[in-house]
Amino acid sequence: MEFLDWKSIGSLLATLMFLRTAIRDFLPPEIHQILTRFYLKLFASVQSNISIIIEEFDSSYNNELFDSVQTYLTSQCFSSAKILRLSKPQNCKNLTFTMDTNQKVEDTFDGFKLKWSLRTIEKKPNTVGYGFIRGQESRHFQLTFHKKYKDKVHSLYIPHVIEEADKIKFKNRQQRLYTNRSADDNGRFWSSVPFSHPSTFDTVAIDPVLKEEIKGDLVKFVNRREFYSRVGRAWKRGYLLYGPPGTGKTSLIAAIANFLEFDIYDLELTAVTNNSQLRKLLIATSSKSVIVVEDVDCTLDLSDRKKQLTRKKKEREGEGEESGEKKENEIKNNGASPFSTVSLSGVLNFVDGLWSSCGGERVMIFTTNHIEKLDPALLRPGRMDKHINLSYCEFKAFKVLMKNYLYIEEHKLEEEVEGFLPLVKITPADVAEVFMSCNDDVDVGMKNLVEELKKRLASASESKKEIEETERKTQDEKLKDEAKEEVQSS
Repeated sequence: MEFLDWKSIGSLLATLMFLRTAIRDFLPPEIHQILTRFYLKLFASVQSNISIIIEEFDSSYNNELFDSVQTYLTSQCFSSAKILRLSKPQNCKNLTFTMDTNQKVEDTFDGFKLKWSLRTIEKKPNTVGYGFIRGQESRHFQLTFHKKYKDKVHSLYIPHVIEEADKIKFKNRQQRLYTNRSADDNGRFWSSVPFSHPSTFDTVAIDPVLKEEIKGDLVKFVNRREFYSRVGRAWKRGYLLYGPPGTGKTSLIAAIANFLEFDIYDLELTAVTNNSQLRKLLIATSSKSVIVVEDVDCTLDLSDRKKQLTRKKKEREGEGEESGEKKENEIKNNGASPFSTVSLSGVLNFVDGLWSSCGGERVMIFTTNHIEKLDPALLRPGRMDKHINLSYCEFKAFKVLMKNYLYIEEHKLEEEVEGFLPLVKITPADVAEVFMSCNDDVDVGMKNLVEELKKRLASASESKKEIEETERKTQDEKLKDEAKEEVQSS
């Protein structure tokens, strides 16, 4: 066995090293890549493992599967890889770890193990303008596993990687607040800014029972994709928030968006010129989003169509000019654009038409201060699935405000406040303003609130007396007129 002595082994290793260096230095990278793949195919028949190559670029375009794998491995590579790349991508909330080249990561799925590795292949340098030489490289992920799990990897594991990558991207992205453009600039219908509203379900001042009901409805909605598909409905949910100004409609919208971690599309209907543009705006929204139309009764004429027919009938009977001027003044006062041709049917199709099924997992929220002004067709289930009445401040909402602004759970004056609230129309916004002006003095804040409630109660009593006095005078005048008519007739 003289051929196994150390000198022979050393010569053999030196020869192999020389051949390896010669192949790398003198063979073009493309040929080197072909030889490597040939080598892998040659020994594939005698190996028990199978390898899948996922290249970064597919026909000169980005390979979405490569990006999904890179995102999926962000959590696994931190504990396995020896060298990591750290970055903070644009519009992302957190730092991101990714694998460096020639690193390996092990993963386990459904009881079997898989190995990921990231490799780089250098291509032949190309001469660019002015004699500058630029080298190119191609990266790819290599997935290795036992060949008996081939079907599971194809049908279960790869879809699992894509799904988990989507979840990671969604959790790491920064929420955005979008608003529609009055003109189509460079094909973009929406402009956006980072959304960082602090409102949550813990801070919004509404009845705790209603709060839990809304949260449960949202959780049920996002978890029922298969249900919506099975029953043949678009995966969307419509909410109508109605009530007086200052009752927390905007805060509740922000709390819903933060709870779901969805982006918000704030649709300004006065900037939409026609139904076609409204449809394009809907198509340009993304899934996992909250589409908001605030004060819908003030932006368009979405009133009951039966009342509109009655008004038109009166116009034809001779009141047309006066009614037309009145209608024009209403449009100006509401802020609606006189050049807009967006109609009720356009809004109904926006909410529940064929185009509303494009994408999925959307929450549509309309707000109004006057629900009685809206057409019943807009209010029916399937369009506005859930109606939420946000009225004047009640005692349970007051307790939330007291905890948020004064950092207390109880106070000696809260029983007095509880007695006043059913008698006085005061909004949560008004209560919050009283607490904000107390300079963090708890006793002063509670005392000021009691005084404000007393003032409003006294003012309401005076107004009630004035109304009763006016009604009494009107009734007396009516009786006098009737008496005069009887005298004249006799």
